[in-house]
Amino acid sequence: MKILLGDNQFFGVNHTDLKKGSEIQQMFSSAEKITKFIDESLELGLDGFMINSNALGYKVVNEYKFEDQSNKECHYSIPYPHKYASMVNESGMLALLSFVLRNIRIYDIINVIRFIFSSNAVFLLPIIIRMEIPKNLPQGSVIYLQNVITDLVMGLKNGSRIIQFYITSIERLGYKAGIITLNPGHFRKNFQEFAGQKDIFLCFNINKTGFNVFPSVEEVQDEIAYIKSNTKWQLVGMSVFSSGSSRVTIKDSIDFIKSQPLDYVVFGTSKLNNVKTNLNLINSANS
Repeated sequence: MKILLGDNQFFGVNHTDLKKGSEIQQMFSSAEKITKFIDESLELGLDGFMINSNALGYKVVNEYKFEDQSNKECHYSIPYPHKYASMVNESGMLALLSFVLRNIRIYDIINVIRFIFSSNAVFLLPIIIRMEIPKNLPQGSVIYLQNVITDLVMGLKNGSRIIQFYITSIERLGYKAGIITLNPGHFRKNFQEFAGQKDIFLCFNINKTGFNVFPSVEEVQDEIAYIKSNTKWQLVGMSVFSSGSSRVTIKDSIDFIKSQPLDYVVFGTSKLNNVKTNLNLINSANS
């Protein structure tokens, strides 16, 4: 099982204490501070890091010295919807239009026209994907579709086609396709036939207490076992510490996660001591 550093602490995400999340975010107010924490965490023995494509995350990846961490992995998630929502809220639709026009290429215009006349989001995907991926991101890195997009799109009439096109587009660009979802069973039932033998990275919540695990811990455990036996997918567990729930200890959480046939686990923390402690507990469980 590989271990990744998550990014919630960098961007003030705390599902149980919003004030604490905001306070911790102040510790990581620049790309330089985030990069320093990532490097120090990797030096402790983590296998890589996961980060999303908001403005600060994009800057971190675009300026990161991957040549100094050539044996480490970068897992990058796109798109970041709040980035575009904030752009509209702060400066209006013209700001969003200006952003898109600055970043599209001549051949993108055809797809824009196709989208206008068909309302088919498939035509926008190549533009969005290219705008969201930093040029500095190494080939072979994992690029995830954010769960807010995945789970919304799966409910659309042509949702399956959109996600299939996303997977194909990422692979053509030389990256590995990842999917983040809050319902891995629903995704598997819809896409096993299309992508069962592709090297997909499937990321979802799994923890001992059932915090944000859908539809239930038991059903997700069954899905994990099924997916490992019937697909080539790499399984990535997130929210493994139940967002700091007092109902379970870190050791109990790790013992539970280690009992699952996951390929990766991702956790976020603002303290290097926590990185070291969690890493030691996971490695001791390995031995």
